Amino acid sequence: MGVERDLAGLRERFLARLDAVGNVTVVARELGVNRNTAFGWARKAGQRSVRLPRRHPGRGEYERLRDAGVARRVAARQVGVNERTAKDWDWGVKKSRSSRTYADGRRVDYTTGTVTMGGVTAPPVGLTALEKQLHSRFLTLAEREKIRDLRAKGLSLRAIGRALQRPASTVKREIDQNSGSEGYQPYAAHRAAAARRPRPKQRKLLREGRLRRFVQDGLQRRWSPEQICHALTTEYPDDESMRVSVETIYQALYFQARGGLKREVQAAVRSGRT
Repeated sequence: MGVERDLAGLRERFLARLDAVGNVTVVARELGVNRNTAFGWARKAGQRSVRLPRRHPGRGEYERLRDAGVARRVAARQVGVNERTAKDWDWGVKKSRSSRTYADGRRVDYTTGTVTMGGVTAPPVGLTALEKQLHSRFLTLAEREKIRDLRAKGLSLRAIGRALQRPASTVKREIDQNSGSEGYQPYAAHRAAAARRPRPKQRKLLREGRLRRFVQDGLQRRWSPEQICHALTTEYPDDESMRVSVETIYQALYFQARGGLKREVQAAVRSGRT
């Protein structure tokens, strides 16, 4: 009787814990229950096991380093991840084989070149957008095709950059951002780039994060937007994510002022002007 009572109590604890965690294997390991027994209990109770997202073993250490003010490049190197992966962690980007989902809910599918926001797919990118002549700092479709061809020949990022007369960092960013399970896809990359172009974009300081907190702290100290921008460059010299223009700070303040927060905004700006 005692053994049965203990088993019934363990089963109740297992099912209660399963409600909170969702994954049978994780809860079974936590409580020391045989995995087959655990799945049997869950099945009889009508509960299903939920697959938990994989978490990189160095993610926790990386987040600790970043919270301590360590630059992204240094923190990524210490935990052994690509800097692009580290940037995705900072910005809350979730990746799959052929898509990227951003913290603002935007999902970019690199197979079709479509952008989905809030479950609504943006109109397909037309020929006008794809063939539009842009500033020379933007990659063309011909350059993207050349990146694919030179990459297939085994050339290094520096060699590809020299052939395109582009920085190697530009080539690296392009390949990292637009590669799926089948490697770098120039046409999908070009469609995705065109889909990202339309404005307006989400305001940079509307996103929660270290940059927004830094700006808020600076305003509370009665720093001017110019001082905040210079302080960011000084304190985070190697972290491009910790950059914001003076104009962006002023726009954020004006945006708040429309909602009836003029007194708070006026107090935040050292000059006292609204």
